[in-house]
Amino acid sequence: MPRVTPSPDSEQAPSSGVVRTLPTVRDEEALVAGLRSGQAWARGALFDRYAPDVERILRRILGYEAHTDMADLVHDTFVQVLASFQHIRDAGALRGWIQSIAAHTAYRTIRSRRVRRWLRFWEPSQIPEVAIVGIDPDVREAYRRTYQLLDRMPAEERVVFVLRYVEGMDLGQLAETCRVSLSTVKRRLARAEGRFSRAAERDEVLRTWLKEGGRWPT
Repeated sequence: MPRVTPSPDSEQAPSSGVVRTLPTVRDEEALVAGLRSGQAWARGALFDRYAPDVERILRRILGYEAHTDMADLVHDTFVQVLASFQHIRDAGALRGWIQSIAAHTAYRTIRSRRVRRWLRFWEPSQIPEVAIVGIDPDVREAYRRTYQLLDRMPAEERVVFVLRYVEGMDLGQLAETCRVSLSTVKRRLARAEGRFSRAAERDEVLRTWLKEGGRWPT
């Protein structure tokens, strides 16, 4: 996503050379108003403010993978955001709405990846593993095995499981982010919990790590 220049606080009018001061974006209402009025600074401010949230959601759902171009996925998310921000009625819901688009981007990426595997355009065994710098080796191994289990889950179950247990969303946030009813998200989560628990119980490393209160790296 290209950065907008000059900064959000000033903009030079091309015809007069006069520097026009723009409002500093302090809250979501000012940001949404700027987007609706087509202000270039608002697009840059939107990206600067929410790109860390988007990347975190994407990485937690997808894991750290060499074949995933995270910059492209973040860019794709913001393309969708800018194409549909008119649907925002409550500026206070902006962050949750952007997280929802990021989660859907991750969901589509999982589905696309599985199609490519089936067509054998690439083999998972050929993908080099990405080291997670600064993480204890035991935690790194538990992380690796966790995502091996997640790779076997249906995409919609994987998304709710990660958002619940890695991102830490409550059930209401989960339903909003996944754009489904609370009852639907509860059913998906129950199925995901069952799949993960049964698989983890058969994995000596994960079984021990979870019993000791292990946590995923953030």
